[in-house]
Amino acid sequence: MMRFKVSMINNLGSCHKETVIANNEKDAKRSVQTFNPKSKVLEAKWVYK
Repeated sequence: MMRFKVSMINNLGSCHKETVIANNEKDAKRSVQTFNPKSKVLEAKWVYK
């Protein structure tokens, strides 16, 4: 398991970031999309604690 910081933007133009734990970058993006379906994922970066 790795930790990813995912940057998103919603339809109103506000940016927000979430830190998620996932096996890879693709899973991190997918898990964020399930909780924020109207937000667009900008990037997902691996972070070390």
